[in-house]
This record gives sequence, C-alpha cells and structure tokens, in this order.
Amino acid sequence: MEEHIQLDPLDHRPNNLLLLGLWLRASFIGAAFVVAGFASLIDPPQGVSFLNALTCVLAGGTVAWVAWQKMVALLDRIDEDEPAESGRDDGSKMPPSARASASS
Repeated sequence: MEEHIQLDPLDHRPNNLLLLGLWLRASFIGAAFVVAGFASLIDPPQGVSFLNALTCVLAGGTVAWVAWQKMVALLDRIDEDEPAESGRDDGSKMPPSARASASS
C-alpha cells in the first residue's frame, strides 16, 4: 500500500519564509537607495538636486531600517514556533565551536 503524507493546511512556516525573503529584499533595496543618494550627494549628476539626493538617503534608510526590524521580529517568531528538542543527544560533550570539521 502507498503511504501518503498528510500536510497540515494551517502550517505557517512556508508563509513565514516567504515573508522573510521579501523583507530581506526590501532591506537590500533600501540600502541601495541610500548608496545611490550618497553617490548623488558626492558627485551630483545633471538634474539631481541636493534635496532629491537627501530624500533618497533618508527614504532608503527608513525602508532598510523598517525591513531589518521586521526581519528580526519574524525570525524571533519563527524560532519561538519551533518545538524544542529536549531529548536530543548528539553524542558529543564538546562545545559546538570545538566540533568544527577539520576541513574548514
């Protein structure tokens, strides 16, 4: 007989990972606007005023900061939702930093 794995339709992890990816991209876009604004302040191209460049820096910084805060909050929420593995024993009493592979 075939065994079918039943997935819980209320499983929220894929949605959280999708949101995490979107906030990550938003933070990079905000950072790109900050860099473009600073570049326009240092070496202004034709037609870009000081006020436009400053607005680009401030708006990009705000978007990057808000996206970063949302990412951190979402990661904390994902970590809280994960069940704790209290019975796990990996067989080693060494700290994780000492168990690093020799190839790295």
